[in-house]
Amino acid sequence: MSSEAQTAAANAFWGFSTALYAKPGVETELLALQDGDGLEVNLALFCLYAAMRGQALDYAAVEAMRGVGLAWGHGVVAPLRQARRLLKPSASGSDEAARLRNEVKAIELAAEKAMQGVLAELLVTAASPDTHAQRLLAAQNFAAWFDEEGIDDEGPRAGVTYLINAAFPL
Repeated sequence: MSSEAQTAAANAFWGFSTALYAKPGVETELLALQDGDGLEVNLALFCLYAAMRGQALDYAAVEAMRGVGLAWGHGVVAPLRQARRLLKPSASGSDEAARLRNEVKAIELAAEKAMQGVLAELLVTAASPDTHAQRLLAAQNFAAWFDEEGIDDEGPRAGVTYLINAAFPL
């Protein structure tokens, strides 16, 4: 994939993610998956984005996605998130700490966008199936991911239903 195509793919995924994140309740559900269930938000968004693009995630795609999650999510984004959160109490009483926290937040968002660019490169199809097919693909993508993660309880799955409904309203 050329660098222009990579940039376009990354921007399309980022646009999808930011639009979905802005919908009521989506941020809460994604953060519950992240903070409550230990799942990477960008991987959840990728399951939805792949479905929107018409791609079912097979074993190889899920493994590649999980590899990106480990390298980028755990290795880069999570430490930035932790630094930002640790700065929050100091930021209310110090202009310098507030400025630093805002800079860390900007870098964290840039890292998330870069991570999405790497994830977008995993997609091989660019179809636009109908909403019903997108919903089914999204459910299959989450199921494949959760199976590989060994998640079988209903906690995260309830949040996923909310996300699928938000991403692909009937």
